[in-house]
Amino acid sequence: MSHRELLSIGEFSVKTGLSIPALRHYDEVDLLRPARVDPGTGYRRYRLDQAAQATLIRHLRSVDLPIDQIRTLLADQSGPDAVAVLHAHRERLLERAHAIARLAETIGRHYEEGTNMEMMKEDRVVQVTVPARNLEATVKFYTEAFGLEYDQSIASFQFGAWETDSFFLLTLDESAGAGGQFGPAMFGLYVDDLDAAHAAALAAGAALVQPPFETDYAPRRSVVADPSGNRISLTQR
Repeated sequence: MSHRELLSIGEFSVKTGLSIPALRHYDEVDLLRPARVDPGTGYRRYRLDQAAQATLIRHLRSVDLPIDQIRTLLADQSGPDAVAVLHAHRERLLERAHAIARLAETIGRHYEEGTNMEMMKEDRVVQVTVPARNLEATVKFYTEAFGLEYDQSIASFQFGAWETDSFFLLTLDESAGAGGQFGPAMFGLYVDDLDAAHAAALAAGAALVQPPFETDYAPRRSVVADPSGNRISLTQR
């Protein structure tokens, strides 16, 4: 197939409504690969018959369907997995629409009728307990990897100050690890520099579960396991 029978990335962008950066990204994540990439210049070229798939991808992304789920759908558009993906996403969209409608109604009453808007008070989790098969090694790991200070009196690492929005306790339960009350846990931590935090965790003795990665629907993150096997999802703040 000659270059004359292929569309440049700019022509394909106009044809499908997908931006050039989006097309480059979909190539990189193996969602929509060009028909040919010039080995010398790196220019991408597409077949005309790829336009239908590209347009479908654009429609699915316009309703915030995650890339990994689009990949599942494209693998077999009429199969049970594709049907399940679309059904689950439709339910999420309906739930979001209902929430927006309720908010719009509340705002409308506030401005049109002068009624006071209710101040929503949200509960939030302030403590997570994880098993510690080897308490000494686990304490050492969190101290070295994240610079945390262990309070033996409450068997916890404390984040933030008491009665502030940042307050949180990560509690280590040595008996749970030994007695089998529950298996390894998984929790997430926001970090300012993902690559640095990931490297520090590995240097402090963490096991690699998943190296840094990114998606269109969540911040960049990685997954490591502490010395007790608990998985930690490190997420770029």
